[in-house]
Amino acid sequence: MSHGRVEQVSTEAWAGLLSKSPHRTRFLEPEFIALFGAPVTYWGLDRKGVLVAGMPVIDAAVFDARALPWCYYQGIAYHQEIWRASPAKRTQYEIELAEELVTAIAKSQDRFSFSLHPSLQDVRGLDWVHYHDPDRPRLQILPRYTAIVDLDGADSDSLRTACRSARRQEEGYALDREELMSSSDGSIEELTALYLETFARQDLTPPQAERDTLPKYTEYFLNAGVGKLLAVRNRGGQPLAIALIFKDYDGTVHVPIVGTGDTRFGGTLLYFAILDDALANGAKAVDFNGANSPKRAYFKHSIGAKPVLYFDVFYDTGGSN
Repeated sequence: MSHGRVEQVSTEAWAGLLSKSPHRTRFLEPEFIALFGAPVTYWGLDRKGVLVAGMPVIDAAVFDARALPWCYYQGIAYHQEIWRASPAKRTQYEIELAEELVTAIAKSQDRFSFSLHPSLQDVRGLDWVHYHDPDRPRLQILPRYTAIVDLDGADSDSLRTACRSARRQEEGYALDREELMSSSDGSIEELTALYLETFARQDLTPPQAERDTLPKYTEYFLNAGVGKLLAVRNRGGQPLAIALIFKDYDGTVHVPIVGTGDTRFGGTLLYFAILDDALANGAKAVDFNGANSPKRAYFKHSIGAKPVLYFDVFYDTGGSN
């Protein structure tokens, strides 16, 4: 059963769908995506003049990657009326609209990738793309995890009680032994320097396109009035750890970029500062944006963040557009 017509839509039409979607996130805003200078087309499923579902198709080849750096949940968005349907009807819509939308996109795009919002857990519609067409490739659907702290009913003490005792000790060591302090006066230059230092410790260098984009990315959230740079400094004022955080439409604080320098306990102090800042500013949760490598995941969960499943999706015919 067809629910409508799938076609490329204008930036304005995409923004209109987002404004009425429960899956809206700043990662999906067209002006944000434009920062990266990557080719993008927006697709929508039009039902009687209303976009009921849509998604961007972003070519991240300039970053030598499948997805844009420091970006999450850039995928399907549904109209709020779909989400307000009865549970049984909503399940049907979610499956059928996803299959119809992505099947149509695959007719004109040889390869694309996207990431689902954590609230979108039913991926059967995506798994059934080309299910009855053995000559066409299926989608590759990969489980991913992020790390989220729910702040509902929390206070500073309860947040620390929920983490491992070793982390509470490290916070004290950062304050007493290293004599560090946290602040919200970080700069883009400090973030860039510590981000590069984080890679240098692993004998890695971020791609030039990524280095060029980081200041613009950071400025976008700072200029929008929703972002800030939290820093951990030594007694001399030198930054030893820094994080870009921003508050999303749904009240979740995201932590997409972190950089650390020569400090043993400064990273722990920074993460507690993020939680305290989010709590003080009425956030509903903190999403530490990704927990998909052992060291990163174990640390974030030891701070009290719970694992939350989301999905990355890839399509590739092996041809060229």
